Amino acid sequence: MSGEDTLDVIVVGAGLAGLACAYEVASAGLGVAVLERGDAAGSKNLSGGRLYLEPVRELCGDLLKDAPFERSVVSDSIVFCDEKQSMTLRVDQDHNSASPHSVTVLRAKLDQYLADKVSQKGAMLLVQQQADSLLIEDGQVVGVKVGPEELRSRVVVGADGVLSFLAQEAGLRSRRPADNYAIGLKEIIQLDSNLIEERFNVSAGQGSARLYVGAVTSGLPGGGFIYTNSQSLSIGLVVGMQATQNWKSESAIHDLQEAFKQRPDVAPLIAGGKTIEYGAHLIPEGGSKALPAFGIPGLLLVGDAAGLVINTGTVLRGMDLALASGALAGRSILTARAAEMNAADTVAHYTSALQQSFIMRQLHTHRKAPSVLAQGRLYRRYPPRLAGWAADLFEVNTAGESTSFKKAFKHLRRKVLGFRGYRDLWRLIRM
Repeated sequence: MSGEDTLDVIVVGAGLAGLACAYEVASAGLGVAVLERGDAAGSKNLSGGRLYLEPVRELCGDLLKDAPFERSVVSDSIVFCDEKQSMTLRVDQDHNSASPHSVTVLRAKLDQYLADKVSQKGAMLLVQQQADSLLIEDGQVVGVKVGPEELRSRVVVGADGVLSFLAQEAGLRSRRPADNYAIGLKEIIQLDSNLIEERFNVSAGQGSARLYVGAVTSGLPGGGFIYTNSQSLSIGLVVGMQATQNWKSESAIHDLQEAFKQRPDVAPLIAGGKTIEYGAHLIPEGGSKALPAFGIPGLLLVGDAAGLVINTGTVLRGMDLALASGALAGRSILTARAAEMNAADTVAHYTSALQQSFIMRQLHTHRKAPSVLAQGRLYRRYPPRLAGWAADLFEVNTAGESTSFKKAFKHLRRKVLGFRGYRDLWRLIRM
């Protein structure tokens, strides 16, 4: 490609972050190409998840307008479990269905919809095209190589996922330790919408999100989840990679998934369903301390490529951060162009925009979360004890005795928590 054919922006990766960036710059009339190594946008994304809308309404409202969301989440549950029994804390809310707080999504469907909107704005979506390396001249990124071809641009946006080769090639991120990642396994189970609403006690169009902690991961850091889609369930596990290093078989996480599905508090929810998708992927969970630099002259990182994921134990967020970072990158590119900034100042502007956004504020707020949530006893000790304690509240023994609240409180204080439990509870509060 000659200098006259230089694009304004090349976006590598047609996920949420890349598409949000492309939408911003294409809407302003810039020349944009989006490279996607899959057959279509979303084809390489593991389907299913929860998208928090409140943080991105202002940034991405137009892009998300009329998007094919699955269900509005109105019911949240966290389930503490041992091998056979569990204790569930459930919160139901009357969210405005016209403006939901969060929704469940199927990424293949959502990403394709957003890609179509980006194309309508004039961006070129180039599928089955993989950027093999960066083009760097005089210390500045000036494009990418796609096979033998060179594609040149004024800015390259790295939206190529958690193992971003662009970030590594640019020297923005060295090889990360295992404790900076988690392994996510997800399965999509097709199920009639009426059965979903009946089993999860929600109305038509409304949905539920359930998190499971304890025996579902054999006491390893992580947890299970079930999200309700329109006519399917997303069910799976997330396990810290560091904790899996002693596994002797790659099938171990698959075995955990099968055991999860057979639990007495899970099996009735998925009964009669048909698995239509199955896969695994990595999740960046290093938090604010593991973030790379967000760019070098000519290159900006967004979404998972920038390590932008927040896990608080009850909330796992990545999609809203991806959308927001992509939109901020796009706006920084436009601002830099209007102000005739050089490439280094464009990176500085984007970095400043991230620092001032909810993304970095929340990552800083929860900066202690990765180390606190890595403590194995949070998964081995407390969930089974809580489940057993809760079961005792409803039991009557052969002597006709039931548990009084006084006795239950004493049991909770001494046997469930204990001294170490108070310390862990204080760490969770301060997290």
